[in-house]
Amino acid sequence: MNRIAVSPSARLALVPSNDTRSLRILLAEDDGVMRRLLSLVLRREGHDVLEAKDGAELLEAVASDIVAGGRGGFDLILSEQRLPGIPGLSVLAGLRSRKRDTPFILITGEARIKTEAQRLGATILDEPFDAETIRGAVRRTAARS
Repeated sequence: MNRIAVSPSARLALVPSNDTRSLRILLAEDDGVMRRLLSLVLRREGHDVLEAKDGAELLEAVASDIVAGGRGGFDLILSEQRLPGIPGLSVLAGLRSRKRDTPFILITGEARIKTEAQRLGATILDEPFDAETIRGAVRRTAARS
């Protein structure tokens, strides 16, 4: 299960930093509490967040986005590795094999998965993490695109 560290000082980090441009983010996380926390952090940064609770919803959102807009309207995809239905790495590999370069952040602690995801151009979000770590990963990933 994913965890966000929520110490008293980390609660202050939920205050938006206002130093990033607004992004359209697809967030895939099966744990409802974690998904709401991640979404809250991202929305407080001013981002538009579409949530997916499993691999099927993630694939549906990616497919409809590609069909509707060519390159895709998502500025970034943030997905955990262990999604029910399909692993996050498989979604990333599928996008790259189809020449889709949507910036991707993968939440994983598995060394083999990290190596492959980085080879495919993803940013890794290691567990546990806090709100500022999420913000930093989004900023770094968006800046590379």
